Amino acid sequence: MSAELQTQGQKSVVKDDISIMVGGQGGDGTLTVVSLLGSTFRNLGFNIYDARNVLSRIRGGHADGVLRASEKEIYSIGNQIDLLVAFDEDAVRAAQTELSEDALIVFDSSKGNLSNSLTKTGYRVYSAPIGNMAAAELRRNIYKNTSAYALVGRLLGLQDQLLLDVLKSRYERRGKEAYDANLSALRIGFDVAAKSIPSNPITLKQYPKNTKILSTGNEAAAFGFVVGGGRFFVGYPITPATDIMEWLAPRLPKFGGVVKQAEDELSVINMGIGAACAGARVMVATSGPGQSLMTEGIGQAGEAEVPIVVVECQRVGPSTGEPTKNEQSDINHVVYGSHGEFPRFVLAPGTPNDCFQMTIQALNLAEKYQLPVFLLLDQALCQNSATIDPFDLSSVKIDRGKLATEEQLQKLDAYKRYQFTDDGISLRSIPSQASGQFQVTGNEHNEFGLVSVDRTNRLKMMRKRMMKLEIAKKDLPKGIDSGQKTARVGLIGFGSTYGPIVESMLALERNGIQTKFHQIRTIWPLLEDDLQSFFDQLDMVFVIENNYQGQLANLIRGVIGDATKLQSVTKFDGTSFKPIEITRAVSSFVNSKVDT
Repeated sequence: MSAELQTQGQKSVVKDDISIMVGGQGGDGTLTVVSLLGSTFRNLGFNIYDARNVLSRIRGGHADGVLRASEKEIYSIGNQIDLLVAFDEDAVRAAQTELSEDALIVFDSSKGNLSNSLTKTGYRVYSAPIGNMAAAELRRNIYKNTSAYALVGRLLGLQDQLLLDVLKSRYERRGKEAYDANLSALRIGFDVAAKSIPSNPITLKQYPKNTKILSTGNEAAAFGFVVGGGRFFVGYPITPATDIMEWLAPRLPKFGGVVKQAEDELSVINMGIGAACAGARVMVATSGPGQSLMTEGIGQAGEAEVPIVVVECQRVGPSTGEPTKNEQSDINHVVYGSHGEFPRFVLAPGTPNDCFQMTIQALNLAEKYQLPVFLLLDQALCQNSATIDPFDLSSVKIDRGKLATEEQLQKLDAYKRYQFTDDGISLRSIPSQASGQFQVTGNEHNEFGLVSVDRTNRLKMMRKRMMKLEIAKKDLPKGIDSGQKTARVGLIGFGSTYGPIVESMLALERNGIQTKFHQIRTIWPLLEDDLQSFFDQLDMVFVIENNYQGQLANLIRGVIGDATKLQSVTKFDGTSFKPIEITRAVSSFVNSKVDT
Protein backbone atom coordinates (compact mmCIF):
# COMPACT_ATOMS: atom_id res chain seq x y z
CA MET A 1 0.00 0.00 0.00
CA SER A 2 1.41 3.34 -1.02
CA ALA A 3 1.65 6.19 1.44
CA GLU A 4 2.26 9.88 1.30
CA LEU A 5 3.49 12.10 4.10
CA GLN A 6 2.28 15.66 4.06
CA THR A 7 4.50 18.22 5.72
CA GLN A 8 3.91 21.79 6.77
CA GLY A 9 7.19 23.71 6.78
CA GLN A 10 10.66 22.27 7.10
CA LYS A 11 13.49 23.36 9.36
CA SER A 12 15.99 21.46 11.45
CA VAL A 13 16.51 22.31 15.11
CA VAL A 14 19.31 20.95 17.29
CA LYS A 15 17.99 19.81 20.68
CA ASP A 16 19.53 18.63 23.91
CA ASP A 17 16.14 18.36 25.65
CA ILE A 18 13.06 16.91 23.96
CA SER A 19 9.64 15.64 25.08
CA ILE A 20 7.68 13.14 22.99
CA MET A 21 4.09 12.04 23.54
CA VAL A 22 2.63 8.88 22.01
CA GLY A 23 -1.16 8.64 22.18
CA GLY A 24 -4.00 6.41 21.00
CA GLN A 25 -6.46 3.92 22.37
CA GLY A 26 -5.67 1.47 25.16
CA GLY A 27 -4.15 -1.57 23.48
CA ASP A 28 -2.60 0.41 20.61
CA GLY A 29 0.87 -0.12 22.02
CA THR A 30 1.56 3.51 22.86
CA LEU A 31 3.76 2.61 25.81
CA THR A 32 5.73 0.23 23.60
CA VAL A 33 6.81 3.16 21.43
CA VAL A 34 7.78 5.09 24.56
CA SER A 35 9.82 2.14 25.79
CA LEU A 36 11.63 1.72 22.45
CA LEU A 37 12.44 5.41 22.29
CA GLY A 38 13.62 5.36 25.89
CA SER A 39 16.14 2.64 25.12
CA THR A 40 17.27 4.55 22.04
CA PHE A 41 17.86 7.81 23.92
CA ARG A 42 19.74 6.01 26.67
CA ASN A 43 22.06 4.57 24.02
CA LEU A 44 22.67 8.14 22.87
CA GLY A 45 23.78 9.13 26.37
CA PHE A 46 20.62 11.05 27.34
CA ASN A 47 18.94 11.07 30.72
CA ILE A 48 15.30 10.10 30.38
CA TYR A 49 12.08 10.37 32.31
CA ASP A 50 8.79 8.82 31.25
CA ALA A 51 5.20 9.02 32.43
CA ARG A 52 2.00 7.23 31.55
CA ASN A 53 -1.61 8.34 31.24
CA VAL A 54 -3.77 5.25 31.00
CA LEU A 55 -7.23 4.21 32.11
CA SER A 56 -7.92 1.43 34.58
CA ARG A 57 -8.88 -1.10 31.93
CA ILE A 58 -7.14 -3.39 29.46
CA ARG A 59 -8.32 -2.01 26.13
CA GLY A 60 -10.06 1.08 24.83
CA GLY A 61 -10.23 4.65 25.99
CA HIS A 62 -7.51 7.21 25.46
CA ALA A 63 -4.01 6.24 26.60
CA ASP A 64 -0.72 8.03 26.18
CA GLY A 65 2.83 7.99 27.36
CA VAL A 66 5.35 10.82 27.52
CA LEU A 67 9.09 10.42 27.20
CA ARG A 68 11.50 13.22 27.93
CA ALA A 69 15.18 13.00 27.05
CA SER A 70 17.69 15.57 28.29
CA GLU A 71 21.40 16.07 28.72
CA LYS A 72 20.72 17.07 32.36
CA GLU A 73 19.31 15.04 35.24
CA ILE A 74 15.50 15.21 35.09
CA TYR A 75 12.56 14.02 37.16
CA SER A 76 9.64 15.63 35.30
CA ILE A 77 8.09 15.53 31.83
CA GLY A 78 8.84 19.24 31.39
CA ASN A 79 6.48 21.98 30.26
CA GLN A 80 5.53 21.12 26.68
CA ILE A 81 5.51 18.42 24.01
CA ASP A 82 7.87 18.79 21.05
CA LEU A 83 6.79 15.73 19.07
CA LEU A 84 3.44 13.93 19.13
CA VAL A 85 2.78 10.48 17.71
CA ALA A 86 -1.02 10.25 17.37
CA PHE A 87 -2.78 7.04 16.41
CA ASP A 88 -6.13 8.88 16.35
CA GLU A 89 -7.58 12.38 16.63
CA ASP A 90 -8.36 11.90 20.34
CA ALA A 91 -4.63 11.82 20.94
CA VAL A 92 -4.20 15.21 19.27
CA ARG A 93 -7.09 16.67 21.28
CA ALA A 94 -5.57 15.34 24.50
CA ALA A 95 -2.20 16.91 23.67
CA GLN A 96 -3.37 20.25 22.27
CA THR A 97 -2.78 22.34 25.37
CA GLU A 98 0.69 20.86 25.85
CA LEU A 99 2.12 21.09 22.33
CA SER A 100 4.90 23.58 21.69
CA GLU A 101 4.34 26.27 19.07
CA ASP A 102 6.45 24.43 16.49
CA ALA A 103 5.50 20.88 17.45
CA LEU A 104 5.91 17.93 15.10
CA ILE A 105 2.92 15.61 14.73
CA VAL A 106 3.14 12.10 13.32
CA PHE A 107 -0.47 11.12 12.56
CA ASP A 108 -1.86 7.72 11.62
CA SER A 109 -4.33 8.59 8.85
CA SER A 110 -5.75 5.07 8.54
CA LYS A 111 -9.23 6.45 9.36
CA GLY A 112 -8.80 9.72 7.51
CA ASN A 113 -6.62 12.80 7.51
CA LEU A 114 -6.24 14.97 10.57
CA SER A 115 -8.93 17.63 10.85
CA ASN A 116 -7.75 21.14 10.01
CA SER A 117 -9.30 22.34 13.26
CA LEU A 118 -6.70 20.32 15.21
CA THR A 119 -3.67 21.94 13.62
CA LYS A 120 -2.16 25.35 14.21
CA THR A 121 0.19 27.49 12.21
CA GLY A 122 3.69 26.38 13.07
CA TYR A 123 2.85 22.69 13.52
CA ARG A 124 4.57 20.29 11.13
CA VAL A 125 2.28 17.37 10.39
CA TYR A 126 3.47 14.06 8.95
CA SER A 127 0.56 11.74 8.17
CA ALA A 128 0.44 8.23 6.75
CA PRO A 129 -1.96 5.27 7.10
CA ILE A 130 0.59 3.27 9.06
CA GLY A 131 -2.05 1.16 10.81
CA ASN A 132 -3.56 0.08 7.49
CA MET A 133 -0.11 -0.57 6.05
CA ALA A 134 0.86 -2.79 8.98
CA ALA A 135 -2.45 -4.67 8.76
CA ALA A 136 -2.12 -5.19 5.00
CA GLU A 137 1.36 -6.66 5.21
CA LEU A 138 1.43 -8.24 8.66
CA ARG A 139 -2.30 -8.95 9.23
CA ARG A 140 -2.28 -7.00 12.51
CA ASN A 141 -2.36 -3.23 12.85
CA ILE A 142 -0.76 -3.39 16.32
CA TYR A 143 2.59 -3.40 14.51
CA LYS A 144 1.93 0.21 13.62
CA ASN A 145 3.72 1.11 16.86
CA THR A 146 7.02 -0.20 15.49
CA SER A 147 6.44 1.59 12.18
CA ALA A 148 5.81 4.79 14.12
CA TYR A 149 9.05 4.21 16.02
CA ALA A 150 10.91 4.06 12.70
CA LEU A 151 9.26 7.28 11.51
CA VAL A 152 10.22 9.10 14.70
CA GLY A 153 13.78 7.86 14.35
CA ARG A 154 14.05 9.31 10.86
CA LEU A 155 12.47 12.60 11.95
CA LEU A 156 15.15 12.89 14.61
CA GLY A 157 17.94 11.98 12.22
CA LEU A 158 18.83 8.80 14.12
CA GLN A 159 20.87 6.05 12.50
CA ASP A 160 18.80 3.12 11.25
CA GLN A 161 21.26 0.68 12.83
CA LEU A 162 20.66 2.24 16.25
CA LEU A 163 16.91 1.69 15.90
CA LEU A 164 17.49 -1.84 14.64
CA ASP A 165 19.74 -2.68 17.59
CA VAL A 166 17.11 -1.49 20.07
CA LEU A 167 14.40 -3.49 18.30
CA LYS A 168 16.58 -6.59 18.27
CA SER A 169 17.32 -6.26 21.99
CA ARG A 170 13.61 -6.08 22.78
CA TYR A 171 12.13 -8.71 20.46
CA GLU A 172 14.75 -11.27 19.52
CA ARG A 173 14.39 -13.10 22.83
CA ARG A 174 10.63 -13.35 22.25
CA GLY A 175 11.04 -15.69 19.32
CA LYS A 176 11.59 -15.55 15.59
CA GLU A 177 7.96 -14.81 14.68
CA ALA A 178 7.70 -11.75 16.91
CA TYR A 179 11.11 -10.47 15.87
CA ASP A 180 10.51 -10.91 12.12
CA ALA A 181 7.11 -9.20 12.29
CA ASN A 182 8.50 -6.18 14.10
CA LEU A 183 11.46 -6.07 11.74
CA SER A 184 9.01 -5.86 8.82
CA ALA A 185 7.06 -3.12 10.62
CA LEU A 186 10.29 -1.19 11.12
CA ARG A 187 11.00 -1.45 7.39
CA ILE A 188 7.49 -0.12 6.59
CA GLY A 189 8.27 2.96 8.66
CA PHE A 190 11.65 3.41 6.99
CA ASP A 191 10.09 3.12 3.53
CA VAL A 192 7.48 5.77 4.27
CA ALA A 193 10.10 8.10 5.71
CA ALA A 194 12.50 7.60 2.79
CA LYS A 195 9.87 8.63 0.26
CA SER A 196 8.50 11.63 2.05
CA ILE A 197 10.92 13.17 4.57
CA PRO A 198 13.50 15.27 2.71
CA SER A 199 15.52 16.00 5.84
CA ASN A 200 15.21 15.47 9.57
CA PRO A 201 13.49 18.47 11.17
CA ILE A 202 15.11 17.79 14.56
CA THR A 203 18.72 16.88 15.20
CA LEU A 204 19.69 15.47 18.58
CA LYS A 205 22.97 16.04 20.30
CA GLN A 206 24.85 12.90 21.26
CA TYR A 207 26.72 12.24 24.46
CA PRO A 208 29.06 9.51 25.69
CA LYS A 209 27.07 6.50 26.82
CA ASN A 210 26.75 6.72 30.59
CA THR A 211 26.57 4.08 33.30
CA LYS A 212 23.20 5.15 34.65
CA ILE A 213 20.33 2.72 35.12
CA LEU A 214 16.59 3.08 34.55
CA SER A 215 14.25 2.59 37.50
CA THR A 216 10.82 3.43 38.83
CA GLY A 217 10.25 4.22 42.49
CA ASN A 218 8.44 0.90 42.95
CA GLU A 219 11.35 -1.07 41.50
CA ALA A 220 13.83 0.83 43.63
CA ALA A 221 11.82 0.24 46.81
CA ALA A 222 11.54 -3.47 46.00
CA PHE A 223 15.29 -3.73 45.42
CA GLY A 224 15.96 -1.81 48.63
CA PHE A 225 13.79 -4.33 50.49
CA VAL A 226 15.88 -7.25 49.22
CA VAL A 227 19.23 -5.54 49.89
CA GLY A 228 18.04 -4.32 53.29
CA GLY A 229 17.42 -7.85 54.54
CA GLY A 230 13.69 -7.99 53.83
CA ARG A 231 12.58 -11.59 53.60
CA PHE A 232 8.77 -11.61 53.76
CA PHE A 233 6.56 -9.56 51.48
CA VAL A 234 2.81 -9.87 51.29
CA GLY A 235 0.43 -7.88 49.12
CA TYR A 236 -2.83 -7.80 47.23
CA PRO A 237 -3.01 -6.41 43.67
CA ILE A 238 -3.89 -2.71 43.66
CA THR A 239 -2.77 0.10 41.36
CA PRO A 240 -0.17 1.58 41.60
CA ALA A 241 1.43 -0.66 44.27
CA THR A 242 1.22 -4.00 42.45
CA ASP A 243 4.51 -3.47 40.60
CA ILE A 244 6.39 -4.01 43.88
CA MET A 245 4.94 -7.48 44.37
CA GLU A 246 5.47 -8.34 40.70
CA TRP A 247 9.13 -7.29 40.89
CA LEU A 248 9.76 -9.25 44.08
CA ALA A 249 7.89 -12.44 43.13
CA PRO A 250 10.62 -13.95 40.88
CA ARG A 251 13.54 -12.46 42.82
CA LEU A 252 13.02 -12.57 46.59
CA PRO A 253 12.85 -16.41 46.79
CA LYS A 254 16.41 -16.53 45.36
CA PHE A 255 17.55 -14.89 48.61
CA GLY A 256 15.58 -17.18 50.90
CA GLY A 257 12.60 -14.85 51.02
CA VAL A 258 8.87 -15.35 50.59
CA VAL A 259 6.35 -13.41 48.51
CA LYS A 260 2.66 -14.03 49.23
CA GLN A 261 -0.43 -12.72 47.48
CA ALA A 262 -3.22 -12.69 50.05
CA GLU A 263 -6.96 -12.71 49.40
CA ASP A 264 -7.44 -9.11 50.55
CA GLU A 265 -5.71 -6.29 52.42
CA LEU A 266 -7.06 -7.44 55.79
CA SER A 267 -5.14 -10.67 55.32
CA VAL A 268 -2.12 -8.78 54.01
CA ILE A 269 -1.54 -6.78 57.17
CA ASN A 270 -2.33 -9.69 59.49
CA MET A 271 0.03 -12.05 57.64
CA GLY A 272 2.67 -9.32 57.74
CA ILE A 273 2.26 -8.91 61.50
CA GLY A 274 2.53 -12.68 61.96
CA ALA A 275 5.74 -12.89 59.93
CA ALA A 276 7.24 -9.92 61.80
CA CYS A 277 6.39 -11.54 65.12
CA ALA A 278 8.21 -14.65 63.90
CA GLY A 279 11.35 -12.58 63.34
CA ALA A 280 11.26 -11.77 59.61
CA ARG A 281 11.91 -8.32 58.18
CA VAL A 282 8.52 -7.56 56.63
CA MET A 283 7.09 -5.13 54.09
CA VAL A 284 3.62 -4.77 52.63
CA ALA A 285 2.48 -2.42 49.88
CA THR A 286 -0.89 -0.93 49.05
CA SER A 287 -2.75 2.18 47.94
CA GLY A 288 -5.47 4.29 49.55
CA PRO A 289 -8.41 1.84 49.50
CA GLY A 290 -6.19 -1.00 50.72
CA GLN A 291 -4.73 1.25 53.39
CA SER A 292 -8.26 1.83 54.68
CA LEU A 293 -8.68 -1.91 55.18
CA MET A 294 -5.28 -2.21 56.85
CA THR A 295 -5.92 0.55 59.37
CA GLU A 296 -7.12 -1.70 62.19
CA GLY A 297 -4.26 -4.14 61.70
CA ILE A 298 -1.67 -1.36 61.69
CA GLY A 299 -3.18 -0.20 64.97
CA GLN A 300 -2.53 -3.64 66.40
CA ALA A 301 1.08 -3.45 65.22
CA GLY A 302 1.32 -0.12 67.04
CA GLU A 303 -0.20 -1.49 70.24
CA ALA A 304 1.86 -4.70 70.18
CA GLU A 305 5.04 -2.87 69.08
CA VAL A 306 5.49 -5.03 65.99
CA PRO A 307 7.99 -3.74 63.39
CA ILE A 308 6.52 -3.56 59.90
CA VAL A 309 7.05 -1.38 56.81
CA VAL A 310 4.02 -0.26 54.80
CA VAL A 311 4.58 1.22 51.34
CA GLU A 312 1.60 3.50 50.68
CA CYS A 313 1.36 4.27 46.95
CA GLN A 314 -1.00 7.22 46.75
CA ARG A 315 -3.48 7.72 43.91
CA VAL A 316 -6.56 9.85 43.31
CA GLY A 317 -9.28 9.25 45.91
CA PRO A 318 -11.54 8.95 47.74
CA SER A 319 -13.00 5.46 47.29
CA THR A 320 -11.88 3.93 43.99
CA GLY A 321 -11.20 7.46 42.73
CA GLU A 322 -8.92 7.35 39.69
CA PRO A 323 -6.65 4.32 40.18
CA THR A 324 -4.08 5.26 37.53
CA LYS A 325 -3.78 8.98 38.31
CA ASN A 326 -1.38 10.88 40.53
CA GLU A 327 -2.23 12.47 43.88
CA GLN A 328 -0.75 13.05 47.35
CA SER A 329 -3.93 13.09 49.40
CA ASP A 330 -3.26 10.26 51.87
CA ILE A 331 -1.00 12.29 54.16
CA ASN A 332 -3.67 12.73 56.82
CA HIS A 333 -4.58 9.06 56.46
CA VAL A 334 -1.14 7.68 57.29
CA VAL A 335 -0.36 10.33 59.92
CA TYR A 336 -3.67 10.21 61.82
CA GLY A 337 -5.46 7.08 60.62
CA SER A 338 -6.35 4.99 63.67
CA HIS A 339 -8.76 4.63 66.53
CA GLY A 340 -6.70 5.56 69.53
CA GLU A 341 -3.10 6.76 69.41
CA PHE A 342 0.13 4.99 68.63
CA PRO A 343 3.49 6.08 67.23
CA ARG A 344 4.33 5.62 63.58
CA PHE A 345 6.89 7.14 61.23
CA VAL A 346 6.05 8.46 57.76
CA LEU A 347 9.01 8.75 55.37
CA ALA A 348 8.73 10.46 51.98
CA PRO A 349 11.28 9.71 49.22
CA GLY A 350 11.47 11.98 46.17
CA THR A 351 13.44 9.99 43.58
CA PRO A 352 14.04 6.29 42.80
CA ASN A 353 17.42 6.49 44.55
CA ASP A 354 15.62 7.89 47.60
CA CYS A 355 13.16 4.98 47.40
CA PHE A 356 16.03 2.50 47.51
CA GLN A 357 17.87 4.12 50.42
CA MET A 358 14.78 5.00 52.45
CA THR A 359 13.28 1.52 52.18
CA ILE A 360 16.41 0.23 53.92
CA GLN A 361 16.11 3.05 56.48
CA ALA A 362 12.45 2.18 57.02
CA LEU A 363 13.31 -1.46 57.74
CA ASN A 364 15.97 -0.38 60.24
CA LEU A 365 13.71 2.17 61.92
CA ALA A 366 10.81 -0.27 62.18
CA GLU A 367 12.95 -2.82 64.01
CA LYS A 368 14.95 -0.35 66.08
CA TYR A 369 11.85 1.41 67.41
CA GLN A 370 9.42 -1.56 67.11
CA LEU A 371 6.56 0.17 65.33
CA PRO A 372 4.95 0.60 61.88
CA VAL A 373 6.84 2.73 59.36
CA PHE A 374 5.10 4.15 56.29
CA LEU A 375 6.97 4.78 53.08
CA LEU A 376 4.77 7.37 51.38
CA LEU A 377 5.02 7.35 47.58
CA ASP A 378 2.67 8.65 44.89
CA GLN A 379 1.63 7.23 41.51
CA ALA A 380 4.13 9.29 39.51
CA LEU A 381 7.04 8.35 41.75
CA CYS A 382 5.86 4.74 41.87
CA GLN A 383 5.50 4.12 38.15
CA ASN A 384 7.39 6.75 36.15
CA SER A 385 10.88 5.73 35.06
CA ALA A 386 14.01 7.84 35.39
CA THR A 387 17.68 7.36 34.64
CA ILE A 388 19.59 7.37 37.91
CA ASP A 389 23.05 6.57 39.23
CA PRO A 390 23.47 2.89 40.14
CA PHE A 391 22.37 2.07 43.67
CA ASP A 392 25.16 2.38 46.25
CA LEU A 393 25.28 -1.04 47.88
CA SER A 394 28.36 -0.15 49.91
CA SER A 395 26.30 2.24 52.03
CA VAL A 396 23.83 -0.42 53.18
CA LYS A 397 23.78 -1.05 56.92
CA ILE A 398 21.31 -3.31 58.70
CA ASP A 399 20.20 -2.48 62.25
CA ARG A 400 17.82 -4.94 63.89
CA GLY A 401 17.61 -2.96 67.10
CA LYS A 402 17.03 -4.68 70.45
CA LEU A 403 16.54 -8.15 69.01
CA ALA A 404 17.52 -10.48 71.84
CA THR A 405 20.08 -13.24 71.59
CA GLU A 406 19.64 -16.44 73.58
CA GLU A 407 22.66 -15.44 75.66
CA GLN A 408 21.07 -12.11 76.61
CA LEU A 409 17.82 -13.79 77.58
CA GLN A 410 19.53 -16.37 79.80
CA LYS A 411 21.13 -13.63 81.88
CA LEU A 412 17.74 -12.13 82.84
CA ASP A 413 15.96 -13.00 86.07
CA ALA A 414 12.67 -12.52 84.22
CA TYR A 415 12.03 -11.55 80.63
CA LYS A 416 9.50 -8.77 80.14
CA ARG A 417 8.60 -8.25 76.51
CA TYR A 418 7.27 -4.73 77.16
CA GLN A 419 9.62 -3.70 79.93
CA PHE A 420 9.60 0.01 80.75
CA THR A 421 12.86 1.60 79.61
CA ASP A 422 14.33 5.09 79.35
CA ASP A 423 13.97 5.12 75.56
CA GLY A 424 10.63 3.31 75.36
CA ILE A 425 12.16 0.36 73.52
CA SER A 426 12.08 -3.10 75.11
CA LEU A 427 14.14 -6.19 74.38
CA ARG A 428 12.38 -8.19 71.66
CA SER A 429 12.43 -11.97 71.43
CA ILE A 430 11.05 -14.26 68.75
CA PRO A 431 9.51 -17.72 68.91
CA SER A 432 11.94 -20.62 69.33
CA GLN A 433 14.11 -18.75 71.84
CA ALA A 434 13.93 -20.97 74.90
CA SER A 435 14.50 -18.20 77.43
CA GLY A 436 12.17 -15.74 75.76
CA GLN A 437 8.48 -15.12 76.12
CA PHE A 438 6.12 -14.29 73.34
CA GLN A 439 2.82 -12.70 74.15
CA VAL A 440 1.02 -10.58 71.55
CA THR A 441 -2.32 -8.88 72.02
CA GLY A 442 -4.21 -5.92 70.66
CA ASN A 443 -5.39 -5.17 74.19
CA GLU A 444 -3.54 -2.89 76.55
CA HIS A 445 -1.08 -5.01 78.49
CA ASN A 446 1.51 -4.94 81.22
CA GLU A 447 5.27 -5.46 80.90
CA PHE A 448 4.81 -9.23 80.45
CA GLY A 449 2.25 -8.73 77.67
CA LEU A 450 -0.68 -9.80 79.82
CA VAL A 451 -3.96 -7.91 79.39
CA SER A 452 -4.29 -5.06 81.87
CA VAL A 453 -6.78 -2.26 82.51
CA ASP A 454 -4.84 -0.83 85.43
CA ARG A 455 -4.86 2.97 85.18
CA THR A 456 -1.26 3.46 86.29
CA ASN A 457 -0.06 0.81 83.86
CA ARG A 458 -2.05 2.46 81.04
CA LEU A 459 -0.39 5.81 81.66
CA LYS A 460 3.07 4.28 81.70
CA MET A 461 2.49 2.13 78.61
CA MET A 462 1.13 5.02 76.55
CA ARG A 463 4.09 7.22 77.51
CA LYS A 464 6.50 4.34 76.80
CA ARG A 465 5.19 3.95 73.25
CA MET A 466 4.68 7.60 72.42
CA MET A 467 8.08 8.79 73.67
CA LYS A 468 9.59 7.01 70.63
CA LEU A 469 8.34 9.87 68.43
CA GLU A 470 10.66 12.31 70.18
CA ILE A 471 13.59 10.01 70.80
CA ALA A 472 13.67 8.84 67.17
CA LYS A 473 14.00 12.32 65.66
CA LYS A 474 17.78 12.05 65.76
CA ASP A 475 17.56 9.00 63.45
CA LEU A 476 14.82 10.10 61.05
CA PRO A 477 15.77 11.36 57.56
CA LYS A 478 16.27 15.11 57.65
CA GLY A 479 15.22 17.34 54.80
CA ILE A 480 17.68 18.24 52.07
CA ASP A 481 18.17 21.95 51.40
CA SER A 482 19.32 23.34 48.06
CA GLY A 483 19.23 26.61 46.15
CA GLN A 484 20.61 30.12 46.58
CA LYS A 485 22.08 31.01 49.98
CA THR A 486 20.80 34.59 49.78
CA ALA A 487 17.27 33.62 48.70
CA ARG A 488 14.30 34.92 50.68
CA VAL A 489 11.73 32.67 49.00
CA GLY A 490 11.46 29.00 49.94
CA LEU A 491 9.81 25.93 48.43
CA ILE A 492 8.85 22.71 50.24
CA GLY A 493 7.73 19.50 48.58
CA PHE A 494 7.96 15.72 48.68
CA GLY A 495 7.54 12.76 46.38
CA SER A 496 7.12 13.42 42.67
CA THR A 497 7.03 17.20 43.18
CA TYR A 498 10.82 17.00 43.57
CA GLY A 499 11.64 17.19 39.85
CA PRO A 500 9.21 19.98 38.89
CA ILE A 501 10.30 22.07 41.89
CA VAL A 502 14.00 21.80 40.99
CA GLU A 503 13.30 22.90 37.41
CA SER A 504 10.97 25.71 38.49
CA MET A 505 13.78 27.14 40.63
CA LEU A 506 15.89 27.69 37.51
CA ALA A 507 13.00 29.43 35.77
CA LEU A 508 12.30 31.59 38.81
CA GLU A 509 15.93 32.62 38.96
CA ARG A 510 15.74 33.71 35.30
CA ASN A 511 12.74 35.81 36.36
CA GLY A 512 14.80 37.47 39.10
CA ILE A 513 13.45 35.38 42.01
CA GLN A 514 16.04 33.44 43.98
CA THR A 515 14.73 30.42 45.89
CA LYS A 516 15.68 27.69 48.32
CA PHE A 517 14.18 24.21 48.31
CA HIS A 518 13.58 22.01 51.36
CA GLN A 519 12.91 18.45 50.21
CA ILE A 520 11.04 17.14 53.20
CA ARG A 521 11.77 13.45 53.82
CA THR A 522 10.13 12.80 57.19
CA ILE A 523 6.48 13.82 57.25
CA TRP A 524 5.72 12.32 60.67
CA PRO A 525 6.85 13.19 63.19
CA LEU A 526 7.71 16.52 61.63
CA LEU A 527 11.25 17.57 62.47
CA GLU A 528 10.45 20.99 63.92
CA ASP A 529 14.04 22.18 64.28
CA ASP A 530 14.80 21.17 60.71
CA LEU A 531 11.79 23.07 59.38
CA GLN A 532 12.15 26.08 61.66
CA SER A 533 15.77 26.68 60.65
CA PHE A 534 14.62 26.69 57.01
CA PHE A 535 11.73 29.10 57.70
CA ASP A 536 13.92 31.45 59.74
CA GLN A 537 16.02 32.27 56.66
CA LEU A 538 13.03 33.25 54.50
CA ASP A 539 10.32 35.84 54.00
CA MET A 540 7.83 33.44 52.42
CA VAL A 541 7.61 29.68 51.91
CA PHE A 542 5.48 27.80 49.36
CA VAL A 543 4.41 24.21 50.09
CA ILE A 544 3.83 22.37 46.79
CA GLU A 545 1.59 19.28 46.92
CA ASN A 546 -0.91 17.26 44.88
CA ASN A 547 -4.08 17.47 46.96
CA TYR A 548 -7.01 19.83 47.56
CA GLN A 549 -6.66 20.74 51.23
CA GLY A 550 -2.93 21.40 51.44
CA GLN A 551 -2.48 18.56 53.91
CA LEU A 552 1.29 18.90 54.28
CA ALA A 553 1.03 22.67 54.61
CA ASN A 554 -1.50 22.24 57.41
CA LEU A 555 0.80 19.84 59.26
CA ILE A 556 3.68 22.30 58.98
CA ARG A 557 1.54 25.19 60.25
CA GLY A 558 1.16 23.27 63.50
CA VAL A 559 4.89 23.33 64.29
CA ILE A 560 6.19 26.57 62.78
CA GLY A 561 6.44 29.71 64.87
CA ASP A 562 5.42 32.21 62.16
CA ALA A 563 2.98 30.33 59.93
CA THR A 564 1.98 33.56 58.16
CA LYS A 565 5.01 33.04 55.92
CA LEU A 566 3.49 29.85 54.53
CA GLN A 567 1.59 29.73 51.24
CA SER A 568 -0.05 26.58 49.89
CA VAL A 569 0.20 25.63 46.20
CA THR A 570 -1.97 22.64 45.33
CA LYS A 571 -2.94 20.64 42.26
CA PHE A 572 -5.53 17.88 42.30
CA ASP A 573 -6.59 17.08 38.71
CA GLY A 574 -4.80 13.72 38.64
CA THR A 575 -1.71 14.99 36.84
CA SER A 576 1.73 15.87 38.15
CA PHE A 577 2.98 19.43 38.46
CA LYS A 578 4.75 20.93 35.50
CA PRO A 579 7.65 23.23 36.35
CA ILE A 580 5.89 26.16 34.69
CA GLU A 581 2.84 25.77 36.95
CA ILE A 582 5.00 26.18 40.05
CA THR A 583 6.91 29.05 38.44
CA ARG A 584 3.69 30.92 37.66
CA ALA A 585 2.15 30.37 41.08
CA VAL A 586 5.24 31.56 42.95
CA SER A 587 5.95 34.48 40.57
CA SER A 588 2.38 35.70 40.76
CA PHE A 589 2.35 35.77 44.57
CA VAL A 590 5.85 37.24 44.94
CA ASN A 591 5.15 39.99 42.38
CA SER A 592 1.83 40.83 44.02
CA LYS A 593 3.66 41.39 47.31
CA VAL A 594 6.22 43.59 45.60
CA ASP A 595 3.45 45.66 43.99
CA THR A 596 1.76 46.26 47.33
